[in-house]
Amino acid sequence: MLRRSRGKTPTALCLVAFFYICHLRLSSWMGELEEPEPDGPDAFSLMFPKSYRGIALSAGSPRPTMISWSMLWHDCSIMVIFATVGYAVSYSQQRWLCVPHEVEEHVPNPPSPQSGALLAAGLYGANIAYNVINKRLLIAHPHPLLITGVNLASSSFCAILCWVFGLISWPGRMSLDFYLRLFGLAIFHWGGMLFSNISVSEVHISFTHTVKAAEPFFTALFTALLIGTWPSLRAWASLFLVIAGIVVASTAEISFTWTGFWAAMVSNLCVSLRTVLTKKSMDTHVMDPLNFMAHLQLSACLVSLPAALLYNVHAVGELAEDSMAWPLAATIGPLVWIFNVASIIILVHTSTVVHSMVRSMRRPLLVLASIITFGTRITPLNAFGILITLLGALWYRFEIDLGNRKPLPAFGQSRMASWGAPQTRNCS
Repeated sequence: MLRRSRGKTPTALCLVAFFYICHLRLSSWMGELEEPEPDGPDAFSLMFPKSYRGIALSAGSPRPTMISWSMLWHDCSIMVIFATVGYAVSYSQQRWLCVPHEVEEHVPNPPSPQSGALLAAGLYGANIAYNVINKRLLIAHPHPLLITGVNLASSSFCAILCWVFGLISWPGRMSLDFYLRLFGLAIFHWGGMLFSNISVSEVHISFTHTVKAAEPFFTALFTALLIGTWPSLRAWASLFLVIAGIVVASTAEISFTWTGFWAAMVSNLCVSLRTVLTKKSMDTHVMDPLNFMAHLQLSACLVSLPAALLYNVHAVGELAEDSMAWPLAATIGPLVWIFNVASIIILVHTSTVVHSMVRSMRRPLLVLASIITFGTRITPLNAFGILITLLGALWYRFEIDLGNRKPLPAFGQSRMASWGAPQTRNCS
């Protein structure tokens, strides 16, 4: 019998201790990025976190327009640390949560814990790298519409390369009805990314993703209204805990702006509607998840580029003047692709227990990594609100996993989705 609580408390305590030590060790680095508190908050400090302005900039100075190698080296070191933490946590959870002889009863040659841990490390590393690089770009070049279009274009290019080299098998000709439904989902997919970038350009990453932790609340609400599936009372209780944490965090957030807050909320609405409408209107058995994700990225790219070029065409030249901006913007797409591929492979080739654990740890690791990376100043009340929000999100993930113990099937056939072990690994 699977005991879900086994090993969780020691692992969590070790993780918290590790983060605290990392913060102490990196405090000298953070000092280089921070600056003395001004006498009062100005408009710029409310719109953009102070830690991005550099030591030479005083309150009210123009924003920085270049990205330095020292910034990237510092960011990469944080990404490696947190990817390593992700590997260690994922390995320990798989090693102690899954009883080996019970796994072998369902799968003769189950994948080793190292496989899932490596995928988790790739997922965490890509997710943190994407958000950190994206923030650097948006601070130096605050054009969320253009940055979103470039992100989707580079991610779509990765999908095309996978088709060209046969890593994903082309699903064949689809019906017009399929593409019409896909177009509607692509609008929500683009909207989710765009409004998330607007929020990130306004406030700290940690606050944006604290607000975005409310995404399951809207997903549960739309699922109940549109599909008729209602979560348990304990799941609803966890979601209201998330909302309470967001309220507390918002009242004490240093970088708070209403634009950043509502943009994150609209992003939640778009992502939740995309998720629910995918379940309701799309026949997911038509193609495998990787093909569906590739089609969704391409469709969202076609939606985003005309809008980006129409409203941000003047920003293309400004972005081109920064020798590091275009390469970094082009790097974000592959990072998003790696994140999505790792998530799908974890779901298909491990178990729902492992997949749920990896997903539940993603946002807390991202919030902590962003705080350490940028030296974000948080008040005790703000930290308490973030903690309550993340604990509520973790509680919700565990409640959902308890109600859905069977691994999800893999849809269709593709070479990338067939790597490694068989499609399911039942650890329950």
